Parts: sequence; C-alpha cells; structure tokens
Amino acid sequence: MKKRVLTLILAALLVIGCVPAAASEAPAVSPFSDVSPDDWFYSYVMELYQQDIIRGTENGSYLPYETVSWGQAFKLILGAIGVKADESKNSGHWADVYVQPAINNRLVYSFNKSYLDEPVDRLSIARMTARAMDLVSISGPSPYVDCDDGYVVELYEKGIMIGQNDGTHFMPNEPITRSEMATLIWRIMHSDYQGDMVRVSNYWVDLFDSVPRSTFSRAQFSTDSAGRVTYNNGWYVRGVDVSEHKGVIDWYSVKEDGIDFAIIRVGGRYLNSGNIFADKYWRRNVEGALAAGLNVGVYFFSQALNAKEGLEEAEYVLDLIKDYKDQIDYPVICDWEYLGNYSSTDHARTYLCEPGPVTDGIAAFCERVEQEGYTAGVYFNKYCGMVKMDLSRLTDYEFWYDEYTKYPTSPYQFQMWQYSCTGKVAGISSNTDMDLCFVPYAPVKPAAPRPGQEPEPEPDPEPEPTPDPCPEETAPPEIDPELSTPGEESAPPEESAPPEESAPPEESAPPEAGDPV
Repeated sequence: MKKRVLTLILAALLVIGCVPAAASEAPAVSPFSDVSPDDWFYSYVMELYQQDIIRGTENGSYLPYETVSWGQAFKLILGAIGVKADESKNSGHWADVYVQPAINNRLVYSFNKSYLDEPVDRLSIARMTARAMDLVSISGPSPYVDCDDGYVVELYEKGIMIGQNDGTHFMPNEPITRSEMATLIWRIMHSDYQGDMVRVSNYWVDLFDSVPRSTFSRAQFSTDSAGRVTYNNGWYVRGVDVSEHKGVIDWYSVKEDGIDFAIIRVGGRYLNSGNIFADKYWRRNVEGALAAGLNVGVYFFSQALNAKEGLEEAEYVLDLIKDYKDQIDYPVICDWEYLGNYSSTDHARTYLCEPGPVTDGIAAFCERVEQEGYTAGVYFNKYCGMVKMDLSRLTDYEFWYDEYTKYPTSPYQFQMWQYSCTGKVAGISSNTDMDLCFVPYAPVKPAAPRPGQEPEPEPDPEPEPTPDPCPEETAPPEIDPELSTPGEESAPPEESAPPEESAPPEESAPPEAGDPV
C-alpha cells in the first residue's frame, strides 16, 4: 500500500541481524580498539569518525554495544540534518544546547533536561528520525505484534526497517546501541529519500494509489467578468457556504445572483474547551435557502480528536437537522480543520494531533451520517488532506476541497471546490466563500417567488420538432466525477461565534507517550 507520507531514511538498521548497505571504503586500520574490519558496522563507524561526527572514548574504544542516551541522540540526529550547536555554551550539561534545536526541528515537543543521560528507546529514535526527515505518521496495518506506531509502520512499508525476530517484533522499549545508531546516522546522510514524493508545506508526501487522482486541469477553468471562476469542461453549479458570521442573508437575492446551492454551518466544536455549539443562524439559513429555491447541504466545524468525538458530533448534527431530512439534498459534511498553534503558549486542543485519531473521528462522523440516509462528505485543504488526514480511509465519502486559486491543484479528485473566501454575492452583506459543485446531487431548482410576489407564468411549451429520419448520434455531455472541500470559518471563541479561519498554520509533531517530558 503506497503511502503519501514522507519516505524516511530511518536506518534499515535499527534492526538487529539486518545486513546494511555498504558505506564508502573504510580504512584498513581502526582507530578504536573494539571496532574491527570484521564487524558489520565497521564501515559506517569509520566514515562517521573520519567526518568528525562520532568520537570514541578517552581510552581509544568506541563501545559499539553500549546504549545511546537522549543527549547523544539529539546531537547525532540534528547533525545528520545539518543542525549544529556550540557545546561550549552549555549551562551545565554538554548536551543541553541540543534540547531547544531538537524541539525546533520537531524531534520532540518538550523535554526535561534531567533525562539527557538516560538511555533512549528504539521507538523514540524512530519517531525522532522520521520527524527530522519530514515524515508523517500515516501508515497501514502494523506487521509487528508489539508496535503499531504510525512512524514505525511507515518505515516498514518503505522497506527501511524490517523488525526483529523474523520481522514480527520491533522491540519499541529496548534501547538502541551505538553501532546501530551509527548506521542510522549514515543512512540519514546518504539516502535519497524524496523519490517521486510531493512537497506539502514542510513535509515530503507519497500519493496514495487508492485515492482517485484529479481529472481537472488548468485549461478547464477561467474567470468571468464578475471575477467568478467558471468550469469549461462539463456540468457544474455555483454555490456558497455560510455561517452566522454572514448575518441576515437575503436568500432570494442570492438565488437571483446565479447561486444554486448553499452549504450551511449548523454548528461546531470550540477550539479550547471542546464543547459543542449550534450556529445561531443555522435554522434561519436552511429555511431561507430552501424557500428561495436553493439546494442545501450542511457542515459541522469539527475538532474531533478520536472516533468517540466524531460520533458525538454526528449525533448532534443529525438531531439538529432531523426536521429537514427530506429537503437536505447536498452532502452533510465534516469540516475538520487544524488551527492548533496560536503562539508558543496558546494552543488549540488539536495542537500536535496525529492523523490516525483525526481520521478515526472523521470516518465515524461520516459513517453515522450515511446510516441515516444522507450523503456524507469531508472538507479539507491540501495541508489537512495530505498531512493531517489519511484520505485512503475516506474514499467512500464526498470530498470538498479548499484552495483559493483560479484553478485547483489537488492531486486527488474531489466533488466540490471552495475557490474563494472573498466572493461578492447579492443578498450577502460581506465577502463570502464561493464554491463550485461538479456532481448533480439533486436537480437544480427554479428560483422561488418572494413572499407576496406572483410567480411568473410558465412559458408555452415549444412544439415538438419533426424527428429526423437519420439523426446523427452525438455523445452525451460528459459529467465530471466527484470533487469537494469546505472551509469557511474556524471554531468561535468560547463565548461567541468562531472567527473565520485561514489555512492552518504549520504544526510541530505531536507529543508521544513514552517520551520523558
């Protein structure tokens, strides 16, 4: 199974008994009394020694089977990615100058310096190395009976680590030896790990084979005189997505301005407390859009951290919209967004969250929504979709893609596209999100007359044309496959509606259980 996560170069040799690829030719005479040319790690240790990356002890030994400490691991992994520190500026321990660089480069997210001399375990080494190489923890099933960590499994899928005991055990809590660490560092410095991956923010990502690739191209889109994006290669309709932040909306004017569908926020989850709230205008917006003749879908601003919370959000939405079940004909969407790091001290509850639990929450939401007969969907921008979610687990649902550009650049197919947050639409007093939908979820409705206004008479039907005895066959117009993505506003501050959100800030990797913090 091909992953979209960065390929790491985590030393195929955190594995005992694995034969490493050869390093460059090493000197015939070892400077260390306990390292000989017959040792499997000889060439790795020698090359790193020649580059002044590793050193021996004062008595001339290397101690290849001694364990590596946290301080040594920080220094070696940071050095492998070109990050140096001046040990002469330490404040008591030679390695304390490496702690902040380790945090800055996402090796760890916090660290207690009293642990600098403690042995570091293999799981922590794998996580630090993966993050140093810009990997994310999206992976398939674990091959190990004792470890299902996403970073470790990703390395296995890349053929970088094979485990111990016939590949069935990873031994995550065991220490790593100095010889194994030398091999790991050598591979970090020499591996061409980028391959055919794509760069997303600060990450290298492999594309999933199991997620349909986009069929859209730049040539299929243009911008009309009103500044609205137009699709030139098949069926589409225009839409907006709104929340209480738009205030009172004249939905009749919206429909008259060429908008055929609306995706309306019904609620969300607060960024810090995690409490669920209802959008103050959701019912008014749903009823107004339906009365004016728009097709309607809804979305929930999710901050779910696991399947339990995703299910809780779905139940909340289903209870709100139950009176409109036969009228909501566009998707019910989970709009999960990453807004985790406001400052060095102020973080949302999703700060440092991992893709696995996030995807669990989204999948639980969508599955429950579909059980009630609605069409479920997922909203994401490129960062969230490729770094914070495992889209290979969400292909049963509609995709609503968010990218504010003149044409979409998503590598994956989607059913709806939010292309702007600065649209001008009659009936909406401020800038609004603009969307295109490429899938006919329901027939487009005619504009409804305003209350008290007589409907326009139906035109007389045109006479049926006389059939041509030999009509030319023409191919039916092509209807583009699915496309989708939302993202208007972020969750509101605790006592008021959430502020509109922008693209998620770059995050650092999540804290892990087992790290001494």
